[in-house]
Amino acid sequence: MQEPKHDKERQYFQIERFTYFSDAVFAISITLLIIEIRIPPLPATPTDKLLWHSLAEMGLRFLGFLISFGIVGHYWSVHHRIFGYVIKNSTSLIWINLGFLLTVVTLPFTAGLLGEYSSYTNIKIPYAIYTFNMCLTGIMNYWVWIYVSNPKRKMLTRQISKARIKLGVYRSLVIPIIFLISLLIFFISPVVAYCSLLLIPIILHWGMGKLEKKAEKDEMIEKKIISKNATIISEQIKSDS
Repeated sequence: MQEPKHDKERQYFQIERFTYFSDAVFAISITLLIIEIRIPPLPATPTDKLLWHSLAEMGLRFLGFLISFGIVGHYWSVHHRIFGYVIKNSTSLIWINLGFLLTVVTLPFTAGLLGEYSSYTNIKIPYAIYTFNMCLTGIMNYWVWIYVSNPKRKMLTRQISKARIKLGVYRSLVIPIIFLISLLIFFISPVVAYCSLLLIPIILHWGMGKLEKKAEKDEMIEKKIISKNATIISEQIKSDS
């Protein structure tokens, strides 16, 4: 695919435009999630009891909103981390990122569809569509990370360890995996399937903590090796001269 023809001196500005646009898409999507939750209609003479009953019926809808909000926030955070490393873009990266953003902007619709029929636990299609959307989002985020972290493309500020690449993969794919498991549970118990999604932050924190430590350890060792080799080369040059 043809690469952008702008000057290299403008590369940093192009990356800024790239990230600002992505941030705007995330901001709009995360805002639209709450718009799908509407104030429940009440009769002409409302009471606290009627209002509380209507709000209680919206419990699963609120839970779905909180889960969606947390996941969109997570992927924005991951996107922010990824482009904290990136120093140049490409046409391929622009289109891959647009594909990722496409899955993000569809989340308010699929979350709204799920919320609309959340009280009808006999209907499976809304949850299946929502799960499919979440899986696509995770896969596209994974694609963005794998593309930019490939050392052959030299798109990052520095060379990162294999453990840090695995960390990025974990951040991207753990949510789709949990959603697929929850979809299977949904056919048995919808309420348990919803609640199983609450494990996402726990599993993310547990796995990322271990991989982060491994990445830092590997990169520290690599720095020491590079520093040692540089010292040896410097000494050889001095002795030869």
